[in-house]
Amino acid sequence: MISDTLLSMLACPVTGSPLTVQGDALVSLEGRNYPVINDVPVLLPPEGNDTLECIAAGRRAAARGDIDPYYIEALGCNDEERRGIENLIAKGSKIDPVVNYLVAATCGNLYKHLMGHLDEYPIPEFRIKDGRGRVLVDIGCNWGRWCVAAGRAGFKPLGVDPQLGALMAAKRVTKELGIDAWFVCADARQLPLRAGTVDYGFSYSVLQHLSHEDVARVLTGLSKAMKPGAESFIQMPTNVGLKGLLHRAKQGFKAPSGFDVRYWPLGQLKEVFGRIIGSTDFSVDCFFGIGLQAADARMMPLPFRAAITASEVLRAMSAVLPPLTWLADSVYVHSRKV
Repeated sequence: MISDTLLSMLACPVTGSPLTVQGDALVSLEGRNYPVINDVPVLLPPEGNDTLECIAAGRRAAARGDIDPYYIEALGCNDEERRGIENLIAKGSKIDPVVNYLVAATCGNLYKHLMGHLDEYPIPEFRIKDGRGRVLVDIGCNWGRWCVAAGRAGFKPLGVDPQLGALMAAKRVTKELGIDAWFVCADARQLPLRAGTVDYGFSYSVLQHLSHEDVARVLTGLSKAMKPGAESFIQMPTNVGLKGLLHRAKQGFKAPSGFDVRYWPLGQLKEVFGRIIGSTDFSVDCFFGIGLQAADARMMPLPFRAAITASEVLRAMSAVLPPLTWLADSVYVHSRKV
């Protein structure tokens, strides 16, 4: 069952009321019942406006009380990828089978050549080093790579994701790598956290897939959950980065829909994050794409390694030449709640 500390942080995603333990479930003051699967509370709102089709499968499996260590149907992957996961489960794999096939979806297109062939976990470097045991909520944590990175930097990670299968993988990976983390199955647009419980908010390669209205909903819920003086550090793509411009030009600059990436002007990011959370500034994540991680360069073919090296050089230069930040493809939006 979940820890008392985690329980004290959770709230009903519909009403925001506290939750109590009743058997193998959490129950709100209004009587809404939420299952707990393998110590993961499933706090999804009623079926409706899900961002991914697989979320409903996880909701139904949890409600039935299915016992499945993988929950493959509750993963955001296609049929071919599901078959690959099943094959690796049957054969055995040094790296978690789910991670082996989600790596491109979570880390970016540069990782496609590694799908099914990982021989180590691609754990990025966490830019914030002074965790000091503070609670960090990772919105859209998927299989937990950033939870591992944050845990290694001294934070207490709380991973939130609507995909039950991804969270089961996150539990396996963090246990294997010795990271103490909590996980909650939830929709970030109805973040099931009580007010004033979070020290740090984080998200990578997630909010970029949501509409501007949904981003505002996520930030509003996060701001409410943050303690006074808490900070958020959230990756977002910009509308002036070279790779982003080329990608949108190929698509005829059509309006994004569904789970498409939205590219934001820095001025708009500053206004939205500043209005909802608080004082906001930026730092460079990377150039020449979204998701380039220096820690993973050794996994990449030579051309990709060259792009990562060039991105890191420009990122270092942006510390002394701040206008370079306005040319980055991806930035961290750093906000502080008053």
